[in-house]
This record gives sequence, structure tokens and C-alpha cells, in this order.
Amino acid sequence: MNHGHQTRDALRRSRWPSPAGLLLAVVLLPFWGHHALSAQSASAWQGIPEAEVRLIAGRTAHGQEMIALEFVISPKWKVYWRSPGDAGYPPVTDWNDSDGVTPGAISWPLPETFEFWGLRTYGYADRLVLPVNLDSRDRERLTTVRLRLSYAACADICVPVEAELWLELPKGDLQQNRHGVAIAASLAATPARVPDALRTARLSRAGGTDRALLLLDLSPPVEIATPAIIIEGNRDVVFGEEDCDTTATGHIRCAVPVDGSDRALAAMPGSEITVTLHGKGPAIEASGIILSTP
Repeated sequence: MNHGHQTRDALRRSRWPSPAGLLLAVVLLPFWGHHALSAQSASAWQGIPEAEVRLIAGRTAHGQEMIALEFVISPKWKVYWRSPGDAGYPPVTDWNDSDGVTPGAISWPLPETFEFWGLRTYGYADRLVLPVNLDSRDRERLTTVRLRLSYAACADICVPVEAELWLELPKGDLQQNRHGVAIAASLAATPARVPDALRTARLSRAGGTDRALLLLDLSPPVEIATPAIIIEGNRDVVFGEEDCDTTATGHIRCAVPVDGSDRALAAMPGSEITVTLHGKGPAIEASGIILSTP
């Protein structure tokens, strides 16, 4: 049995009560009514055995009511971050068929960095929970989340996956349950948005070649030791391995090689990038406009 099935089965076994609890459930069942039987906190599993996915719902200890995509991923396999890097395909969601509820933005925990045949990609292994905000929900009735999901699961090969998921949410409050705990843990692992942390981003080119350096000056609000970065920007260029140093004043300065055609490099000044800064300490995320250095 593969890891995905083992983990999935363990999660399913954890839902069963003790014999005494089972007896209590049988006794109370007639009093729950149709509404309690219809509402769910998790959908059925879909996808492929190496990277299964389902929807979960819950309320965190801080009172946040959210849904999430939960992936269980086999050893040596991965799924991708919102920006996969040099290769790959991120999860793409379509919530349009939902009824009475409007899912919103996805929160993305800090991804792992994978190196394979000289390519650098960003994604997740083992288990992944992607929290999803609820922009609106009709709390006066049963509502239904419907999701068409596309994603790629990769090991030595990549498999494109299509899944259709649905989950009914109850009238009133969502439960404070283990799904809420998992969602809260994933939110805690999501880089904080700090708009002013990227002080400058400049593109420096030497001799008009197709080799350039992206020079970044970052000012995080907290200390981040052994800094590393992930850059999201123009997909027509390739960002190389960064060289980052911390100054005496606490700024972090990084030089990042950039490869691409002369046309792609010429288009970079004036474009926006997003930088995720991480290391020993909280991760942060900031965006800015690339300037040109003569």
C-alpha cells in the first residue's frame, strides 16, 4: 500500500468513535435530523493515488471559518506552489458552480525548494493544506462548495490531474474541529505580507549581454538569519541562485543572476516582482517594481 493510501486510511480511521461513542451515536441519531446528516466537514478523496485531494471545512480557535484543499502525497512525489519555478504546473481552481457560498483567495504556505536536472522548482511533499477564504456564505441555509481542480503531481514523471470536488456546509457556524486546527497550522506557515519590505529592485546588465543581475534591497521587520528568497516575475526569464547578505543595519541585500533573451531582459524594468524572503525566522512576502541600473 502506498503512502498516500496509508495516510488517507489513517485519517479516515481517526474519524471513528470508540464503541461507547458509537453506541451514543446510534442513540442520538434520530434526534439529529436531516440537516445534520447532510452537512459535512470533508469531501470524498479524488485525484490519483500518488497525490490525492479533498475539501475540508472548519473553524479555527481564533474563530476563522474557512475551507481548504487537503493533499496527501506519496514519497518522492510533489505538487506545486502558486509559482512553480523553472518547470511544473500550479493548482488551478474553478469555484463557479458553488451554491450559496463564494470561495476566495488561497493562502499558500512557504514551499520547499526542489532541484532536479539543473531546474529549480517550488512545491510541497507529504501532506499539504491550502486554506481558502470564504468571501460570502448564506448562513441561513445549507450551502454547497463545488470545485473543478487542475494540478500536476510529479516524481520522475509528471501527471496532469483533473478532479471535481463538492462539500456541503451547514446552516450557522462551522465546527471547531481538527480540520480547523490543520487550517490554522497552515495559515501560520504562510509568509506574512509586508508591502514595504522590498526597498528597491534594480536590474543591472553588463555589456548588453543576455546575462544580468537583479539587485534587491530588503528591510524585514524582524530578524531573518541565513536569508534565502523566491522570486516571482516574468516567466520569460530564469532566476538563478541568489547570493544574500545581511548588513550591519539589518537590511538584506541579494544579487540574483537572470538569464533570458535580450528582449525579455529589456522588458523587465517597469515590471512587478514578488519576493518571498525566508530563513531562520518568520517568512515575509513583498512586491515592487524593477528599476533599471545604468
